[in-house]
Amino acid sequence: MKKILAILAMVLMFAGTAYADPWLVSDPNSGAEKYILEMDGGELPEAVCELDGSIRHDMASYAGTGNHVVRAKAGNIWGWSAYSDPFNFNADIPGAPSGFGFSVE
Repeated sequence: MKKILAILAMVLMFAGTAYADPWLVSDPNSGAEKYILEMDGGELPEAVCELDGSIRHDMASYAGTGNHVVRAKAGNIWGWSAYSDPFNFNADIPGAPSGFGFSVE
């Protein structure tokens, strides 16, 4: 019983940390074995190509850095595709709330 509880606790801890950060993900792309991501004109480290051909790239380090444009190209043993259409996103962190008060009831 203790082993089952320990395994369950480990699974829950992993699941909580695995999805905690913002991720750039894509739909599956059959035939893709690797990806190159370009952000704001510069190449990012190679994105992880999931088994179904989708992208999964951790974007936590870009929090609070403003507007960005991302493009990707897929590759396999035969070569590389053209770049995708650009994806625009804003990584700003919201400011502190203002204009309201708190009360204890």
